Amino acid sequence: VPPILMSVNLTPEQQRRIEENRQRALARRAERQAQVRPGCAQNKHTQPQEALQSVHLVIWFIQGPLVSVQDSWAPEATLSRASFLFFILSLQTQLIDTKGPCIKTVAPLSNVSSATNSFYGQLSKPTPGEKRPSKLPEAGGSIPAKKPAVSVKGKCVSHSENRFRVEVGYHADLITVFKSIPSKNYDPATRMWNFSLEDYQMLMEQAASLPSVSLKPLDGMEALNFSASTSRPKDAAALAALMRLCQGWQKPGAVVKGKCVVVSRCRLEVDIGYQADVIAIFKKMPSKNYDMKTRKWNFLLEDYGKLKLSELPAVEMEPLPPAVLQSFSAQFEKSESRAPVPPEADLSHVDPQLTRSLMPFQRDGVNFAVSREGRLLLADDMGLGKTVQAICIAAYYKSEWPLLVVAPSSVRFTWAEAFRRWLPSVRADSINVVVTGRDSLRSGLINIISYDLLNRMDKQQPSSPFSVIIMDESHFLKNMKTARCRAALPLLKTAKRVILLSGTPAMSRPAELYTQILAVRPSLFPRFHDFGTRYCDAKQLPWGWDYSGSSHLGELKLLLEETLMLRRLKSEVLSQLPAKQRKVVTVTTDGTNSRTKAALNAAAKELLFCVHVQKSQEKEALLVFFNHTAEAKIRAIMEYISDMLECGREKFLVFAHHKLVLDSITKELAEKGISYIRIDGSTASAERQQLCDRFQSSQKSCVAVLSVTAANMGLTLHSADLVVFAELFWNPGVLIQAEDRVHRIGQTSNVDIHYLVAKGTADDYLWPMIQEKMNVLEQVGLSESNISEKAECASFHSKVSTQSFYHLHLTSERLKINHVQPARKK
Repeated sequence: VPPILMSVNLTPEQQRRIEENRQRALARRAERQAQVRPGCAQNKHTQPQEALQSVHLVIWFIQGPLVSVQDSWAPEATLSRASFLFFILSLQTQLIDTKGPCIKTVAPLSNVSSATNSFYGQLSKPTPGEKRPSKLPEAGGSIPAKKPAVSVKGKCVSHSENRFRVEVGYHADLITVFKSIPSKNYDPATRMWNFSLEDYQMLMEQAASLPSVSLKPLDGMEALNFSASTSRPKDAAALAALMRLCQGWQKPGAVVKGKCVVVSRCRLEVDIGYQADVIAIFKKMPSKNYDMKTRKWNFLLEDYGKLKLSELPAVEMEPLPPAVLQSFSAQFEKSESRAPVPPEADLSHVDPQLTRSLMPFQRDGVNFAVSREGRLLLADDMGLGKTVQAICIAAYYKSEWPLLVVAPSSVRFTWAEAFRRWLPSVRADSINVVVTGRDSLRSGLINIISYDLLNRMDKQQPSSPFSVIIMDESHFLKNMKTARCRAALPLLKTAKRVILLSGTPAMSRPAELYTQILAVRPSLFPRFHDFGTRYCDAKQLPWGWDYSGSSHLGELKLLLEETLMLRRLKSEVLSQLPAKQRKVVTVTTDGTNSRTKAALNAAAKELLFCVHVQKSQEKEALLVFFNHTAEAKIRAIMEYISDMLECGREKFLVFAHHKLVLDSITKELAEKGISYIRIDGSTASAERQQLCDRFQSSQKSCVAVLSVTAANMGLTLHSADLVVFAELFWNPGVLIQAEDRVHRIGQTSNVDIHYLVAKGTADDYLWPMIQEKMNVLEQVGLSESNISEKAECASFHSKVSTQSFYHLHLTSERLKINHVQPARKK
């Protein structure tokens, strides 16, 4: 061991470790020197001197104060024995174990000042590509350049219901910012600062002005980007000034309290009691208007910043929320009553068959979606073609596929049929319908899954998330605490395009809208409490907050329409709609028991055998197959009716043929507490009209469960506009008459007709047969329309042979209907 190390009273163990490190370093150096070219070997003798000088330097630094030659500054510098050993080991290893191809000559240290500078130089290694100065400055020379400030990174996390804290290291300028926040609070136990959520934006803006500080936003929140909300820097500055009105507006001692509410796209209303100074300010506004009915003043949005009611000490004025200020930023610069028309989207790369089929209002929906960069809530009324619009929007972003479609279980295969019909360029085998939890969620170009399965497959989330997602009946996500919502939100959070579809986004209260807003525009209301206090009439009760109310609904409607929602009612586009819209809903027989499946297989084989014998035997075999089909479809029928009720359909008709199906439907409705009427062959004639009158006058949910043969004529039920055929029937004329129970004089809306068709059952035979008969009637002028021309389905447009139908049945059973097989044409 060198004598210099022995002079500091090291223990034998410490001396042994130092010697071992030195020997290892020397061995590594010897190995490298063996590979060095001869030109570098001549400088070997300088290395021990360099190491010895560095060790002497450390000893000098520890034993004495660091004093410059001019004595201009003299901070005491002392280190513990542990620190000393650390420097000895690190410097000795660093200097001996050089990484260069050869050992450089180091000039002897001539004085204390140069030794000090060399010591600091050893502690900070140069970055790759950086060159050290050839000569260190003397103590009496120029002062070295100041080291750049180290960047401090931290994050904002939730602290309590109304407060957040900042987890970050020490930074003097940041502490100054913290102390300037009104709601500041320092917790000595955690050594962290926490603040009121109302001051969140103020803190983030001030922290952003510090170049050496980076704070991650609160979970779910995004920093407001004023430049993105406006087109000019001047407008961004004006918006930032309006945002500052949202901070510190509460005045505990205020005598008069009020609030600002947006009442139209260009005007706001001030709801406040009488106060002379307030009225004086109102009368100075150029756009002032007093409404005699509401007894409230309203102004153009561009005058919002000029009100300055917060400057009155006795007045507390609740400002417009930041979400409104951002969404209507252009209106605060110059108010316009009409919303700009979205530009025409370029759909040249979308299948022509789809684009040619779009109605004008549906094309407007696609334009709106593209103008919102593929993130929207399409809330059109039922029957306006949300499905075809969503497919067109998704096809516009086809380059970003694979696509994920999440839908109710009863319509999964209907979505698959719709894609096959409207996007013929997509191969049928690239459509993946997830049937069980064992199936892959990402095996197809188009992946369709139910809400319940999505929850069960939560652990199978793909490593690369979906960029384009369609959520059918998105109001299923209304409760953030449900498992289906917890499974869906992470996918929506990472998706680039989010297309939500729902005819009834909120079933009963505004709070049900929040999760859908969060999915499309997370930055609009990052915290539910902010949304709840503004639009849910939130009240703080002894056990917590109550968000079951509603408030400022007009402003909420304007805000949603400006940012993410498009909603058209049937009455608004009735002139573009046909009187009847037929839709084939493809259902499955999954979940039926083995006995029913065996009966279906036997009936299918019998029908295939009888087709080569006599016509009467074929009809008898088909009738048996039809009876077994009714039992196999019951579960799918119940699911579809439940989905209709959950979607907010209050009144509709359900037609069936078999008593078993009618009994199952009424039993399900009774268990759910849904009001219903039932008319079948056993219903007396005197009771029929009473039941119809009860259905017509009902103001709440009511379902008419009807026999397709006993209630297909003589009844008027036009208070409903939806008819569901749970079962098919041989005679198309009977079906048309059943449809007309709602499509008759007095009907003010178009009528939606849904036919539930199950693959692998007698429906595969009946539906093409019905179409063929309708074609014959149409050719002789005895039928107004062909069902196949109006029905939204592609798989049943031609008659299939019995053998092809049987093959389809067996294939469906064998593959568990893993994907929809097209019907073979002959």
